[in-house]
Amino acid sequence: MFTTLNKSDHAKRKRILADRYANSNVMRPVSTSGIQDRARLFTKLCEESVGRSLDIFVASDDSLQNRLIQFYSPRAHKLISKALYFLAKPRETPLADEFVLNASRQPDPEHFTLLKRMLEKSELDQLDMAAECLDHMAAGIDTTGDGLCFLMWEISQPRSFSIQEKLHRELRENPLKSLDKLPYLEAVIWEGLRCFPAIPILNEDVFPAPETFDPERWLDPEGDADRKRLQFAFAAGGRGALENNQLISSRPAASGANSDLSDFKQQRNHQ
Repeated sequence: MFTTLNKSDHAKRKRILADRYANSNVMRPVSTSGIQDRARLFTKLCEESVGRSLDIFVASDDSLQNRLIQFYSPRAHKLISKALYFLAKPRETPLADEFVLNASRQPDPEHFTLLKRMLEKSELDQLDMAAECLDHMAAGIDTTGDGLCFLMWEISQPRSFSIQEKLHRELRENPLKSLDKLPYLEAVIWEGLRCFPAIPILNEDVFPAPETFDPERWLDPEGDADRKRLQFAFAAGGRGALENNQLISSRPAASGANSDLSDFKQQRNHQ
């Protein structure tokens, strides 16, 4: 769907798939439990990495460096790309490819899945359905993956200890509340979406001191409509991200899991 150039073909495919990303489908317990399971797995990986680095930034950083070289020195980028083509194989993703191919062969996938919808409503063959699913997985990297990577980096900085503490306190004091009902967690996520999408939102008339990571701005009812009107992290219109409900619902679980890892006084002493 993402590479479909013809407007009517894109709209037709989008109508078939949009149902899977409706909030009513995304917020089903069977969907959210998968997000929570992966957040817990991430928490476990972080806990097991105490005393050493847990590298979640390299792929994003390398991609950025590659694009900067291409922009500022296109001739050098072209020469280096040709040399690397002969010296090194392109990076492969065998685990993701195998997972998607195997899943696409299932005769009766779970009813809430993208694959089930395509089996029911589209005329795609098995390989095309696998390609569509893989595209949706890849789309989650630039939206949820990269955004969460930078958000976790930001709130782990010494300058963000006060943000960490407020977030940690809200999570600890509301253990039975749904994550999407926690206002400060929501504010942290909205500020992350403002600061760390592909193109940050820096309108000074709506976001004073736009370079500053300040979740508090989202708690002020004055100007709330203007702030959310300018929130284009997932684009808008016919080409806007189908997955925005899923992406937003997955961030609280991951952000909450990340905040819940730390003893902040120990972090201060370490710094």
